[in-house]
Amino acid sequence: MRLIVISLATVVALAACTEQAPPSAPADEATTPAPSEPRPTPPATNDPATPAPTDACGAAERQSWVGRARSDLPSAPADADWRIFETGQPVTQDLRPNRLNIEIDPDSQTVVRLSCG
Repeated sequence: MRLIVISLATVVALAACTEQAPPSAPADEATTPAPSEPRPTPPATNDPATPAPTDACGAAERQSWVGRARSDLPSAPADADWRIFETGQPVTQDLRPNRLNIEIDPDSQTVVRLSCG
């Protein structure tokens, strides 16, 4: 008997924790769509007056290097911070916005990705 009372109390307590369904709207309001607000027009991306986004390491302007052979890459300037590594190779996770990361495919030895960090 005691087990039945405890079980019923548990069921009642758990039933009180469930979410209630929201009240349904009247039929005439449910079928009427809400008026939509006009969306702003996005800015033009090909506007020559708008400068291209830049990054601290210069990865954006070097994206043409993707697909180039590792041996065809220029040497890093003296004041530059470049990290050249192969895909899957462990690298540190410290963030340096001015460091250019050059990821190389280990099989083809070509540039796969350029990023800052």
